[in-house]
Amino acid sequence: MRTFAILALSLGALTITPALAKEKRPVDPNKKSCRRYDTTGSIMGGRLVCHTAAEWSKIDQINSDNARQMTDMRNGGQGGVHP
Repeated sequence: MRTFAILALSLGALTITPALAKEKRPVDPNKKSCRRYDTTGSIMGGRLVCHTAAEWSKIDQINSDNARQMTDMRNGGQGGVHP
C-alpha cells in the first residue's frame, strides 16, 4: 500500500511539473536589481548591492570562472577530472 502511495505521488508530481514551467523572457540589460549580502558573524543583517542586469551577468561569470579555477587547482590541474 505504501509503495502505491509513493508511486501515485511521484506520477502526480511529473504531470504537474510541466505546467509550472515558465517561459524565460529576455531581461533588459539596463534594469537595476539588488542583492543582499549577509555579513558573517553579524546579526545586524548585511549590505545591499545594486547593479544592472548586464553587470550582474558579468559578475556571475567571473565568480563562476574563479570557482572553476579553484576547483581545478584543488584537483591538481586536472580540469575537474578525477583519475
